[in-house]
Amino acid sequence: MKRLMFGLAACAAIGLCGWCPGLRGDEPAKDQPKPDPAKELAALQKEWTAAQEAFRKAIQQAKTNEERQQVFKDKRPKPDEFADRYLKIAETYPDSPESLQALGWLLNFGPGTPAGQKAASKIPKLKEKLAAIDDLDQLYKTLTVLPAHLFMDSAPQIAEKAKKNLDHAQAVPLLMWVCSVTAYSGSVPELAKLYDSTVDLLMERFPERKELAPLASWLPRDTNPDWAEKHLRRLMEKSSDAQAQLHAKFGLASLLANKDPESQPEAEKLLQGIIDNSPNAPQNPQNRLVQQAKEQLEEVRGPRALGKPVPDITGDDLDSKAFKLSDYKGKVVLIDFWGFW
Repeated sequence: MKRLMFGLAACAAIGLCGWCPGLRGDEPAKDQPKPDPAKELAALQKEWTAAQEAFRKAIQQAKTNEERQQVFKDKRPKPDEFADRYLKIAETYPDSPESLQALGWLLNFGPGTPAGQKAASKIPKLKEKLAAIDDLDQLYKTLTVLPAHLFMDSAPQIAEKAKKNLDHAQAVPLLMWVCSVTAYSGSVPELAKLYDSTVDLLMERFPERKELAPLASWLPRDTNPDWAEKHLRRLMEKSSDAQAQLHAKFGLASLLANKDPESQPEAEKLLQGIIDNSPNAPQNPQNRLVQQAKEQLEEVRGPRALGKPVPDITGDDLDSKAFKLSDYKGKVVLIDFWGFW
């Protein structure tokens, strides 16, 4: 009888608990913290960054190849240890900005993992989400974590959004993103045209902006040297970034060195200026550029520069008769260099 009464009392107590306001079994407690995808992603990113930093530090401290190989084996961050957690954030909060960032991490660092492959299957959906983002801050933040080459076909939409609001702080960075993915797209006429028009707009409206610095490296390799020369000169003159000015100067010198004999003196002057005006501190980032300028200057002053006489060549012809290239001065000569290796 006592056991029966105890059971009834327990049931009554449980029932009373169910009647307490705010404690229904089908509702979470009111003081339970709300899910916070931003906080979850930030914590995961912090963990990944810490692993990368520990690896970088260990590599720097390794003194032998054997030690470096061991560091790669033991400390190199393994994406498969993080991938499922990034995917969980992406799938738990599918409509959040953090979902896009988590998928971006998977596409960048975990393409060989099952989670990364699942993220790759969502690329068409990601492109739709990008197209729906009108906030330029959020759009740029999202693009910075996505592998640019996978979203090249989104460039026209991105450019259009930025051009509609050129006064926005992220308009120039977004337009530079467009340039970065279309810079070498000559095989796709639409994207090549977009690159040209975007560079024209940036150089007309924002030549002083620091974000334009990469153009100093892209323009010298353009297939339209006259167009590139015009923009390099403007970038060299107007940029507020000393490094951008320096790289524009080097790019212009390289372009002029391959233009025509009349352009050689200016190319030489530009290169000499880079060498003479650069600090000598070993840690200075200009050092590599200075070395390149020295090598380029040797070419400009050397016998292979445009407009310089061809070095004389001596040898035997097919009849074993000795000859010199200078013997044929004033005549059209075809020289065929060949050999066996």
